[in-house]
Amino acid sequence: MPATAAESSQGLWLRFLTHYRKLDIAHDLAEDIGTPRWWRGMGVLATAIACALTLAPGHARFEAAMAMPLDATATNEWRSQTLRPMALGAEKGQRMAPTRAVTPIAAVPERPSISLVATLAQGDSLGRMLERAGVGAADGAQALSLIASTMPPEEIAPGTRFDITLGKASAPGQPRPLDKLDFRARMDLDLAVSRGAGGLALGSHAIAVDTTPLRIRGPVGPGLYHAARAAGAPMKAIEQFLHAIDAHFSLDEVAPGDTFDMIVGYKRSARGETEVGDLLYAGIEHDGKPRTQLLRWSGAHDSGDAQFFDAQAMTEQRTSNALIMPVAGARITSSFGMRYHPILGFSRMHSGTDLAVPWGSPIYAVADALVTYAGWRGGYGNYVKLEHGGALATGYGHMSRFVVSPGMRVRAGQVIGYVGSTGMSTGAHLHYEVFRDGASVDPMSMHFTVRAGVDKAEMDAFRAKLARILTVKPGAALQRFSGK
Repeated sequence: MPATAAESSQGLWLRFLTHYRKLDIAHDLAEDIGTPRWWRGMGVLATAIACALTLAPGHARFEAAMAMPLDATATNEWRSQTLRPMALGAEKGQRMAPTRAVTPIAAVPERPSISLVATLAQGDSLGRMLERAGVGAADGAQALSLIASTMPPEEIAPGTRFDITLGKASAPGQPRPLDKLDFRARMDLDLAVSRGAGGLALGSHAIAVDTTPLRIRGPVGPGLYHAARAAGAPMKAIEQFLHAIDAHFSLDEVAPGDTFDMIVGYKRSARGETEVGDLLYAGIEHDGKPRTQLLRWSGAHDSGDAQFFDAQAMTEQRTSNALIMPVAGARITSSFGMRYHPILGFSRMHSGTDLAVPWGSPIYAVADALVTYAGWRGGYGNYVKLEHGGALATGYGHMSRFVVSPGMRVRAGQVIGYVGSTGMSTGAHLHYEVFRDGASVDPMSMHFTVRAGVDKAEMDAFRAKLARILTVKPGAALQRFSGK
């Protein structure tokens, strides 16, 4: 049966494909370099590149339409329909072009007064700021003198805004006179320099400010930091709280069922401004009883650098006729004198007293002192030595860690480290030593007659301040000026 035209065409196409598959035109040019097969592949590549360049479109430039020239009237009409007027502060819309009725003037009339706002930048001075604002040298110097009569200009906080009003200049080229300078000098004071019949004068207006400290209490829960943040405590106060607690009481011992208690310096003006001060009190309670109470204290007259002191340590260690102890609630496990060493296995002199307390308990300086050593000391482990003057010194061994360094001065009751079991030790305890003229003496026979530099008057002042600050109620600082 003769084949049709379609079948013949299909057969030819199949034979072409069969033959094409045998062709090797796509050769890998990285193989068989220099062989006839390689040169055939190179020829195919060159042919493909030549075809691509031949069929590529041209790069002739397109002629853009020329813009039609506009006269002044058409230009104004075009601008009125664009967003340019809005960018310059005007409204968008039609504008009437100037006509011949408009008469040019030789000079623009001077404005009778100029009102502006200037901000005192960090590192800037009030005098330079007034000069940049256009205040003349004479008026600027007089304004500074008036302000200095009430407060030093250097105490004006950066970021303070000044409302300045300048009057009309007396002559062309002369600085404008200062008519008024109004600003908030402090949270409790407004100052205004204004021009009257007799020249510049200073006016002040006092603003009521409530200084009741801010007290925040709440359960510790899963974490002390997150609990304080959830209670609305300021970030600065939380940082100081955690630092104070960690220096006197191990944060690892704070349990979810405990209660945190912080009191922060706080100011609130009648106009609503607030200012957060330093942490004044930090406490941790367990089952309604205080575990630690830390009060910021700088002496009976609140002079010098303030530090946090534990109320319990101040009471137990600073009262008269009581032995000053470096740890609270300790049990004596080994006294001063000859003893059988539990690790070495023979008797030798024990130059101190071992005080058993839980791991991580704070260790307090028994008197004002200079830190002369803080580091590893053989069998004593982590060791700190304090010089108290008058040929007296104390040593503290087996610490888990210390928070002082040589050369530091510490006050009585200040935490110098934490109880541990480093060195040659069989359990958590403090090895406490006392030296007189370089020789070891029995710590339990020593009563520091200097009383750690604290007399009865200072102790009474400490207790009075603690009792006074604990009378602050949570949230009381937020009630004044709020209508409650």
